[in-house]
Amino acid sequence: MPRSLSKMREEARRLFLTGEAETNSAIAIRLKVKPHTVGRWRKEEDWDDLRRKVDRRAAEVFAEKIASDRVSLNVRHYRMWDLLVAKLAEDLKSKQGVEIRELDRISGILERAQKGQRLAKGLSITGETEEAIRAQSEAETRHLIDVFIDAVKEHVHDEAVRERIQRSILEAIPTEEDAGADEPSDALAH
Repeated sequence: MPRSLSKMREEARRLFLTGEAETNSAIAIRLKVKPHTVGRWRKEEDWDDLRRKVDRRAAEVFAEKIASDRVSLNVRHYRMWDLLVAKLAEDLKSKQGVEIRELDRISGILERAQKGQRLAKGLSITGETEEAIRAQSEAETRHLIDVFIDAVKEHVHDEAVRERIQRSILEAIPTEEDAGADEPSDALAH
């Protein structure tokens, strides 16, 4: 009997972590056990924390794949733009005289090639780097956290509730080791 119970417990955990069944009741119905039994398993093994970790890792893997795909695509694009500029230079060398209209057309091609190369290197057309954009986004996120915490301090008078809200926020925000960025907990230390 304990063997089948442990298998049911494993299956319940799998159903929850994969999202096949979201609630204790849904899991209980599928496994023909009581919802409070599933609730006890969920609490004992902290399935909610496990799910956050699984979701966070899946997001990290997905982001790594996107970044890897983006790098390889950008390398191909950069080579293509480089080839285009080299071919244009070669054609210009072989010509004796070039008309103004043709020079205008060539300058348009060069301008587009330059923009394409900047984009392929991960730079914006305006010169803003991805790091600058990411830093601005992080600053805006921290500002929102500050505003939220200030509102909680002002409107939630129960200190225990405020502390639970703060803990929930801190758990939801990636730490320096997780995100490779500064820890946003500084914003919560008002």
